[in-house]
Amino acid sequence: MNPLRVVLAVLAVAVVAVGWLFPGLLSAIPIGAGLLTLVAAVLLPAVKEIEFGLSPGFKLSPALKDREAQLRSVFELQRGDLEYCAHLLSNNPDSARRLLEAAWSQAAAAWRGPVTPQLRVYVLCLLVRLIRKDELWAVHHAGPGQAPDAGLLAGLPIEQRIVVVLHEFANLTIVEVAGLTGRTTAEVTDELVSARALTAGPS
Repeated sequence: MNPLRVVLAVLAVAVVAVGWLFPGLLSAIPIGAGLLTLVAAVLLPAVKEIEFGLSPGFKLSPALKDREAQLRSVFELQRGDLEYCAHLLSNNPDSARRLLEAAWSQAAAAWRGPVTPQLRVYVLCLLVRLIRKDELWAVHHAGPGQAPDAGLLAGLPIEQRIVVVLHEFANLTIVEVAGLTGRTTAEVTDELVSARALTAGPS
């Protein structure tokens, strides 16, 4: 039990006892103050611990899960239309599905407003950006008998590849990439500039 609560409880009982034992001091003020202190010190914390004893995440997780389920149900309703657009935009069906899932995942994580038709537009915007970056940087696996397109990422040193993936695909800022990789922002910027020089500066 919390020592502070014990002390407050003892003081509260003492105040109430003084009010009852000494008629001259008997009034609503000392008794009421003692009772309030007793409630504040013992009863309310106990009730709070019983009611809120579970971690905050436990109470919040159902709401978050409901939100995720709502967004996922909207995605499933729009999947046919979005997949059709993705296949038209990408030459590789596997890449199209993968990039659409990535675009939706990013949209669901960032979307804070109500689920309106604008969410579909936002997903398409992210999809277009990812497809552009994928076509520019990523490795593209060809069909049987065809040589794969190695892409620019395959030719980058690992440090440059990390910077490009985290900044271009994961949408982390230069500061965030620096913190994640344990490098300075100047070093991260230099790596990104060197990598982008191979592409004549992708947007």
